[in-house]
Amino acid sequence: MIKHEVTIFEAVDLLNAALKLDRDAMEALVETRVPCNAAFVGHPTLQVQLGQEGGPDSSATVGLLGILNGIFGADAEGWGAILAHYDEYRLTAFSVTKERLPQ
Repeated sequence: MIKHEVTIFEAVDLLNAALKLDRDAMEALVETRVPCNAAFVGHPTLQVQLGQEGGPDSSATVGLLGILNGIFGADAEGWGAILAHYDEYRLTAFSVTKERLPQ
């Protein structure tokens, strides 16, 4: 069945289910970044990581969470709606940014 609407909570539930199925695969997906151009960097919701030089084409990269957060948006401080949690070394869970939680 194709879903035409997905809530942020459903997305986080799926990410956590996938993490339980194969932690190594999910860590690799979340930690993999690919280069992106200035147009991508300038998009209002896609989240990218800028390199040391800070220029949009110098070493900007994007990963899976940057794309997902582009779909679900960011909080007032610019943090993505979906957070990845790590212990000292490993990915442990995904959650919804507190601002996105129902009051």
